[in-house]
Amino acid sequence: MSRNRIIYQSLGVFASQVEADAQQTGAGSIKQLTRVQSFDSSFERSLQDITQFGNLAAIDRLDTEAPTVSASLSYYLTDGGNENLLGLTVTKGTQPGVSCISGILNKTTDEKNIYLMVANEGNDASNYVGTTGVVGLGNAFITSYTLDVSVGEIPTATVELEALNARMYANASTSNEVPAVDPVNGQPVSNVYFALPQHQTNAYGTQPTALLPGDATIDITGIVGWAASDLKIQSASMSVALDRTPLNKLGSRFSFAREIDFPATATLDIEAEVGDLVDGDFADLLCDTGVYSLTLKLKKTACDGNGDNVMVATFKGAKLVSQDITTAIGDNATMSASFEVPIGGPQDTARGIFLSGTYQ
Repeated sequence: MSRNRIIYQSLGVFASQVEADAQQTGAGSIKQLTRVQSFDSSFERSLQDITQFGNLAAIDRLDTEAPTVSASLSYYLTDGGNENLLGLTVTKGTQPGVSCISGILNKTTDEKNIYLMVANEGNDASNYVGTTGVVGLGNAFITSYTLDVSVGEIPTATVELEALNARMYANASTSNEVPAVDPVNGQPVSNVYFALPQHQTNAYGTQPTALLPGDATIDITGIVGWAASDLKIQSASMSVALDRTPLNKLGSRFSFAREIDFPATATLDIEAEVGDLVDGDFADLLCDTGVYSLTLKLKKTACDGNGDNVMVATFKGAKLVSQDITTAIGDNATMSASFEVPIGGPQDTARGIFLSGTYQ
């Protein structure tokens, strides 16, 4: 019987925790991502027309490079667990230690296989036993990470990825080969298999169900003319872009690596309703050599509002790059500001985005 539709009920997302071309059938080699809200994937080919005198239409269309597979994943923030599973560096505890892209830069967590589980129609993916389809992305790399917090919305993260391959499996079994390819020649990795663990509603027992905007606070410094202590923050968006360039060589139609374009910059944008004015002069910024650390703290939900921090994101070494004020009849006056910081290497503990979490 054919399937009428696929909805979120039947879906689950997993990420490999070993190298993309390594066996992924053992315990812990693939782990489930939680609180996933969306997953999108697409591919695009780069075809070049082969034309010649004597023919109006192209006599052929050939791939000049390997197709680009793109994906986007969003989920509710919890305790830093998803970030850790996707390859970002998240310090265990509540004190950020090293840059969130340290593992990506030193290649220890850069490359993943991503799996979208598809259970039979009408079944929850959680605790499901039966025929399961899989969409697999092989050799996936993070190209951006964005953390969004705003009044009235559950804090959310969005991760953009690029992959070297996508592969569909009608029935997941231990005889399915991983979706990874050899980046040198683009050939599928053979005799290396994967097996998805069972999807669970609460895969990690102590993980919060979700975090609330009322339990999120952000420490702001560097604002000109407005009392930071009297800003009513409405939203904050922290992002790091890791644009990648495929590296090619003669003799191969496929990129042998996808390296990050440097210099790279992280950004933090905030919007707030303003309160008290303080002395400030934009002309002073021309001689301002100071940098700022801005910290977003996400607390576990508690009735008294004093829950423990479960995830902390610190934006270190930031400089204010823009600030504006907006007023209108009927609306509260609002201020928006943007901060930027260059991304440093794994040994740079003074600049970048630093994450910590209480994940298992």
